[in-house]
Amino acid sequence: MIHVLVGCTVKPELLEQALAVYRELIAETRKEPGCISYELLELRDDPGQLLLSERWLSQEHLNAHTQTVHFIRAMAELEILETAAPALIYTQIL
Repeated sequence: MIHVLVGCTVKPELLEQALAVYRELIAETRKEPGCISYELLELRDDPGQLLLSERWLSQEHLNAHTQTVHFIRAMAELEILETAAPALIYTQIL
């Protein structure tokens, strides 16, 4: 199983716009084969600090996800709305 964590920062004035993009991305991604979970978390004391948490059955499923129209469109839109950290990709070992 593959776990992906991506942190990002969104300015307060752009948060609603970014959340609209994430809502669509999450809804479409959860329909994809191999998607176990796809969630957006918000730091309790700082609404502009977000963490996208993903779980996939395999690297192949994750690779396919990054080629979907909804993913490519969302990444283009989010690029101007947030500052994202590099994705951290983990493989479940136990």
